[in-house]
Amino acid sequence: MGGAAQLLRLIGWRRGLVEKHLERCMPGLPAARREQVIAGFYRNLGELAAEILSERFLDRATLRARMRFDNADELARDLQQQRRVLILSAHHANWEWLLLRCSIGFESPLTAVYKRISRPWADRLALRLRQRFGCEMVPAEGIVPHLMGRRGQVRLLAMLADQSPAAGNDQQAWLDFFGQPTAFYTGPGWIAAKFNFTPYFAAVRREARGRYVVHFTELGTPGSRMEPEQVLRAYVDALEAHVRLHPEGYFWAYNRWKREKPLYG
Repeated sequence: MGGAAQLLRLIGWRRGLVEKHLERCMPGLPAARREQVIAGFYRNLGELAAEILSERFLDRATLRARMRFDNADELARDLQQQRRVLILSAHHANWEWLLLRCSIGFESPLTAVYKRISRPWADRLALRLRQRFGCEMVPAEGIVPHLMGRRGQVRLLAMLADQSPAAGNDQQAWLDFFGQPTAFYTGPGWIAAKFNFTPYFAAVRREARGRYVVHFTELGTPGSRMEPEQVLRAYVDALEAHVRLHPEGYFWAYNRWKREKPLYG
């Protein structure tokens, strides 16, 4: 795993973009700390690649040992009381293992939203890996009809909510993220509010090589109803706070700020 990370660093894969994002989002970092974060980012990226490649060999017991939940009782209690739960996470640490771990972590079966991969063979491979422990994957564009068609049967839903919408997508909102206007899909907030899901943020951090811990935080006041905008704002705040604590784990190589907020609209 270290070899892959070293190779990525040596060839400078998206190094300029990583540096640009760190300077833009965390301008107060001392130079030595910034280099430490960059080195940690490439190290984690190499380990992530190796972990995903070995994913098909993971069994349930190994997965539970390598990615542990430190406080899932409240979320599990909500499910036991027949409440609907929405797990929101991000491209931080190992989000692929998080999906698998949530697939075996609760009594309710997991449904997850995903963005199709442009190459059909890669999309089929990703789906096979992601669904190997029983998770049902639903394309993002079909999740609302899916939920409506199931008439409340989906109790546990998960999605990565930090992706950037296309410029022409009308289901987006601009929120302050690391001190700058950033576009987010409105879908997570809308689904939580309109379908009565209790939203949780799943914060993943690396404990050691190949080992992670997941902390669940309910977004908002327990038992309260939230508007779509409130859910999305709470998610963005929770994500930023987590990334500031563990910046090495965030996927800084994704061109998150490739466009500016329109002057009008």
